[in-house]
Amino acid sequence: MKNKLRLVVFLLVSLLVSGLWAQSPEDLLRSFSRNFAIASLDVKMQIIQDAGNSGYPEMGPLYQQAIDYVLDNFTLIDTDQRFRQLAILAVSQMRSAGYSEGRYPVWKLFDADEYTGVRVSCLNALGTLAKGDREIIEYLNVWLGQQNTIFRSGKVPDVQVISAAVSALGELGDQSSFPVLFTIMTLGYTNEITSSAREALFRLGGALKDNLIGILKDSALEEKKLALQMAMDTEQLDVKEKGEIAELAMDVGLHTAAVDNASRQIARDIRSLAAAALTELQWSTATDLVIEHFDTVLLEYDRGLTDKRRVVEAIDCLGAMGTHEAAVRLTQYLVLLNAYTERLREFDNVIVLAVVRNLGSLGDKTAFDDLLYAQYLSYSSEIKKAAREALDKLRW
Repeated sequence: MKNKLRLVVFLLVSLLVSGLWAQSPEDLLRSFSRNFAIASLDVKMQIIQDAGNSGYPEMGPLYQQAIDYVLDNFTLIDTDQRFRQLAILAVSQMRSAGYSEGRYPVWKLFDADEYTGVRVSCLNALGTLAKGDREIIEYLNVWLGQQNTIFRSGKVPDVQVISAAVSALGELGDQSSFPVLFTIMTLGYTNEITSSAREALFRLGGALKDNLIGILKDSALEEKKLALQMAMDTEQLDVKEKGEIAELAMDVGLHTAAVDNASRQIARDIRSLAAAALTELQWSTATDLVIEHFDTVLLEYDRGLTDKRRVVEAIDCLGAMGTHEAAVRLTQYLVLLNAYTERLREFDNVIVLAVVRNLGSLGDKTAFDDLLYAQYLSYSSEIKKAAREALDKLRW
């Protein structure tokens, strides 16, 4: 008897459900909406669940109705967690339905409620629903910027929400998000957030070169340094783009005002990284900046602010320029080294050797007299041999 009763109940439910789904999406939406308006909170959640199970994307207005209901009763949300359960369910269903018309209530809910689950759900939905909406995207950019400020102050924002926001901006793919996502990548929230921010950066619209140049022009020195590193490491930029970025970075490193020792060291690091890149790329258009960098490094070396490795690096960079101007400046330095060696009979073998070899690489005849004169001084046999080889390479 019990088995027969269960069978009857099953058949009745099956008929009811099949009849329900047999309605048109419009009629079903109308019915759901009416019942939602009069139902208890528990039944409202079941209605939203059933609407999602229908598989009809036309149920979007019902999900918005549910979110509006939560917002209208927001004063009760902390005393009755079912409101949050309803909100998360409705937002999730709206996202699945792709109902972009409901993005503003979702945004409003995110702004109103600091509960992690609600905010993560809203951000997941906005990443799909708010594509192309500059107002919402700008709000998320500003909001994330505020979280970065909080993080810098020593406080730890909700990392689950930060992670969801990063993913949402990556999904939205708007170029305006590049600076804030780049900052998030550099701040060191968590490895997961750093990795997610980096992935999001490469998904954004706009040219990567232009985005990185924006960081070099407008962001803090530490971020400028990381932007240069990112530019040189990525395969998404060609040689010309990398050369332009490295040249700008050298300009930034030379001419950005540094107010303390830490900032000055970062500026030196930027110049060093730029010099290495310009050397590898043989980016001759940066010759004037490379000469200025060389002069700056020599001054820093004399003052004990940098080491011999940086001097050799700057010499090699001049040698890679392949220009007459670079040869003139290196020749002038050789004149100074020759005079110093002749007078004091002291020299730095590594530095002199780097100058002589790079003058040979440049092959400019302006260096002839001074390379020849080096043969008569008390240089090492290694330097004299390099000077003879450099003389053989000069072009006439």
